[in-house]
Amino acid sequence: MLFANIKTEEDIEQLKKRIVKDPVFLERLEGVRRKMHYPNDGVLHADLRPSSSRVPSKAEMLALYRELVEEGVESPNPLAELSLRKIKTKSNSGVAVVSLLTKPFPCPGRCTYCPTETNMPKSYLSKEPAAARALANDFDPYLQITNRLKALEMNGHPTGKVEMILIGGTWSFYHPVYQEEFLIGCYRACNDYGTTNDSRNEQYADRLKYLLELQDRNERAKCRIIGLSVETRPDYITDFEIERLRALGVTKVEIGVQHLDDHVSEITKRDLTTARVKQATEDLRNAGFKVVYHMMPNLPGSTKERDVAMFGELFGGEDFQPDMLKIYPCMVLEKSALHETWKQGGFTAYTDEELIAVVREAKKQVPPYVRILRVYRDIPASYVKAGSTVSNLRQVMDEDMRKNGWQCKCIRCREVREGEVNADDFTLSRIVYRTKTGTELFLSFECDSRSSDTRSDLKNQSQRSDLVSDGKPDPLRRRKLVAFTRLRLPDGKGDGALLPALRGATLIRELHTYGRHIPVGGDGKQSQHVGFGRRLLAEAERIAKDAGYTKIAVISGIGVRDYYRKLGYHLEGTYMVKCFE
Repeated sequence: MLFANIKTEEDIEQLKKRIVKDPVFLERLEGVRRKMHYPNDGVLHADLRPSSSRVPSKAEMLALYRELVEEGVESPNPLAELSLRKIKTKSNSGVAVVSLLTKPFPCPGRCTYCPTETNMPKSYLSKEPAAARALANDFDPYLQITNRLKALEMNGHPTGKVEMILIGGTWSFYHPVYQEEFLIGCYRACNDYGTTNDSRNEQYADRLKYLLELQDRNERAKCRIIGLSVETRPDYITDFEIERLRALGVTKVEIGVQHLDDHVSEITKRDLTTARVKQATEDLRNAGFKVVYHMMPNLPGSTKERDVAMFGELFGGEDFQPDMLKIYPCMVLEKSALHETWKQGGFTAYTDEELIAVVREAKKQVPPYVRILRVYRDIPASYVKAGSTVSNLRQVMDEDMRKNGWQCKCIRCREVREGEVNADDFTLSRIVYRTKTGTELFLSFECDSRSSDTRSDLKNQSQRSDLVSDGKPDPLRRRKLVAFTRLRLPDGKGDGALLPALRGATLIRELHTYGRHIPVGGDGKQSQHVGFGRRLLAEAERIAKDAGYTKIAVISGIGVRDYYRKLGYHLEGTYMVKCFE
């Protein structure tokens, strides 16, 4: 058997060499390649291009392994499967993230730093990875999702739990008809994936009614949408927009804040005030949404000192307190107004060293209940005329932490990944903080990474997130986080909530278990499906009852509704709700 003794990536490399030297094995591999890269329709899909080398890729090796297991020639080997998985970070946060772009439409903004490229949504560039995939699929949501899921699956990643991120301009500015048709394509793609169905020819008279029908189907689909995120501007967040976002199934809203200095916003023609950011954030939070801020150091009119102070302001009071951050350092890009300013000597970008110093001090101020999703936008260096091209800025930060002895406390830097988890090592922690109209509780299961060292699988040390690449222990031992929930206690017992389902309710805005993505219904052997979520919900319910609320409401992704039903929740409006006696 080819894969019986495969345990490490080094074993995989040795097996590749053996296969290409053996005519029988090589012929079998070529058959696998043809099946992988040229599906039944005979069309070579985006993201599925074959290797030009005789040496097989990891995805091709994985396909060969799966075929041999299915035929009974090979016995299942979990260590081989794990070693064959490409870019393990794609699924070791517990979900499969799928980003897709909307079609290019006019943008209501006139920001000087945003490029405008023909046939691309405002601020996006055709050579960015997600944008290139969208362009190759003519921005068709069904094709974008289907091909992305195929690529993830080919590289060894489960696709049962999808966090879908819609990017490309200001979502709230798009025509409602396009929004609904785009999401119909999204739900159809996920509902059809892994089946022989093709729902693209289904007829419907009422878009919203049909969209709700597709959502109902997704509750039981093989590929379930467990979270849906859109990008928009804070000044487009209104009561009507909040109700509409919930009807569409949105659970997370990313808003372009960029800077907290109104003078900087004026210089860059952002046409936005911090007062509007504060109001939009609180309104979204009171409807249960998770809130992501896009922040942009190095903007014209700012300074290194002002940028660092800005991140302190985000968490220093009750006004902002976003749940997540994307840090996009300003770059001078062609086809932007800032490019002309820069050519005339009106703007000087930070050096790499200056930017690293700013991001370092920014990360130091991020509290443990916030997740930094990105610290650099994946723009090819060929587009950048001025500004940093250090695309591995997160890795640079990790190295800086080890070298200079400081720690980033954000969720992403602390989450468990591939390492073995023993539930007994983790204890319930609580962080409480205030916003303008409510109290937030961050409940999490955490442990000191030292306490779980003796129980870690030594065979997989190279995949442990608390070890450096050479296998030596990282001197910075962070408290590891395996699961958390965000519980909101609105002031006034929630009686003034915009949506009827939320009146009198405390809110679960997020429930997440990190670690290896385990398919829906699968047995938990690492961190998912072993009870962390149920225990967090039980604690949240206890707190809500003690605080005098009459019910608890969850802003559940469509594909997670059945999970809450099993725990006594029911669908009320667009939320999963449990009433207290």
